[in-house]
Amino acid sequence: MLTFLVIFVIFWWLILFIILPTGIKKQKNVKFGNDPGAPNDPMLKKKFLITTIAAFIVTLIIFTIKNEIF
Repeated sequence: MLTFLVIFVIFWWLILFIILPTGIKKQKNVKFGNDPGAPNDPMLKKKFLITTIAAFIVTLIIFTIKNEIF
């Protein structure tokens, strides 16, 4: 069970960093004091949900392959 959790956490972070830059749009009207490269709506809840589902599926595949080989 600990192995499953470790694999899940590693893949969760890896997939999160892959998904984070997708769908980013810059602010059109930059207010004073804001970074001009800051995203308008980062959609973090959606990205966390996608990351969790994808990491779980990849972890299940890796865990299944690992247990069938050995």
